[in-house]
Amino acid sequence: TIISTFVVGMLTFWFAQLGIIHHVDKNNPMEALLFGSLISAVDPVATLSIMGSPELQCDNLLYSLVFGESVLNDAVAIVLFKTFHKYYDPEGPEFNRSVIPHALFSFLSMTVLSILVG
Repeated sequence: TIISTFVVGMLTFWFAQLGIIHHVDKNNPMEALLFGSLISAVDPVATLSIMGSPELQCDNLLYSLVFGESVLNDAVAIVLFKTFHKYYDPEGPEFNRSVIPHALFSFLSMTVLSILVG
């Protein structure tokens, strides 16, 4: 999910800079990364519904692993979105590299706290 977020987000940002995609901020990558975090969370509902079918007789452990992985992907996507949203200000100055360490700390602390609560 993390890799997919950055690939989709940065491709969207670069395409906006090239003029291929319109209505995306060309100066601040946060808007594109917000989109990437929303679109990259793969929801395996169809896979789970097929695996849960009695005709398929899928192993319960495999079903549980796929379900757990999908829950983890959703949680990572939510934390990424909240972190990017915290640093996105469409009216403010451009995003600069000096906030990356603080954003990384925010992401990691939110992740660890979420694990402890859950």
